Amino acid sequence: MEMKSIILFLIIVQSIINGVDLAKAPTTIVGDWHVSRGGDLRSNTIQKNRDSALDKLLVLIKNNSSYNGFYHTKSAGKPEEQVSASFFCALNVVKGLCECCLRNVVQYIQKNCQQQECVAWDFYPFLQCMVRYSTGRKIFSVLDDWAWKRLGSRLSVSTANLAKTMDSMINKLKVKAAGGDALRKYASDTIHYDGDEHALYADVQCTPDLTKEDCLKCLTKGSNEIRNFTRKPLFSGRVISTNCYVRYDHTSIFNPPTKYDTKECG
Repeated sequence: MEMKSIILFLIIVQSIINGVDLAKAPTTIVGDWHVSRGGDLRSNTIQKNRDSALDKLLVLIKNNSSYNGFYHTKSAGKPEEQVSASFFCALNVVKGLCECCLRNVVQYIQKNCQQQECVAWDFYPFLQCMVRYSTGRKIFSVLDDWAWKRLGSRLSVSTANLAKTMDSMINKLKVKAAGGDALRKYASDTIHYDGDEHALYADVQCTPDLTKEDCLKCLTKGSNEIRNFTRKPLFSGRVISTNCYVRYDHTSIFNPPTKYDTKECG
């Protein structure tokens, strides 16, 4: 059974335990997506440098006992042929699940991205991850949110107060996340609204290499993007760029599975 199938099964079980009507539960969001720019890779050397930088990410997450949801690497070579790569994953899950996500996206990039710069994402019920690379320029500690992915549930929630409630919630979370340190810029919260009729779960995260100011800029843009979902109002939504994400749901996103088998990643 593929990892996504296992996680989907577990989220259905959790919904039953929590008393959620599955007919009204959000559609599971999964899928691959990428954007590229900058023209084709100019040489076999650059492509080898790209693959080397991506492989280093896999080594870093596998061998590093500490995990903060972010890794950055750079290949050797001439400046114009060097490739920088980074990986960004949700902090509310165990490292192994993010390792699965990273492995899938690296394989996807190597098959589908042949330009100077590429960003790709993968999405699971409990998490999302991003992998990017860039040729001949710095991406570490740079706010570079030129690419965004937006995903929303197909179902709506019966309320007129989601957008206002989410705005207030995110305004507090983005300040808390941006105030984090060089290892962690993450914040989450759960609130009840409409007289406790609805439970709202949300989290935000920046890559920890960003400054406080740049993290706030990224999350502010993300909070503006998420309004496309809260104003409808959709049951769940997430937006993610190269540097940050904003996510909300009406089913808990804070109790992901802890058991996994990396052989079943896929």
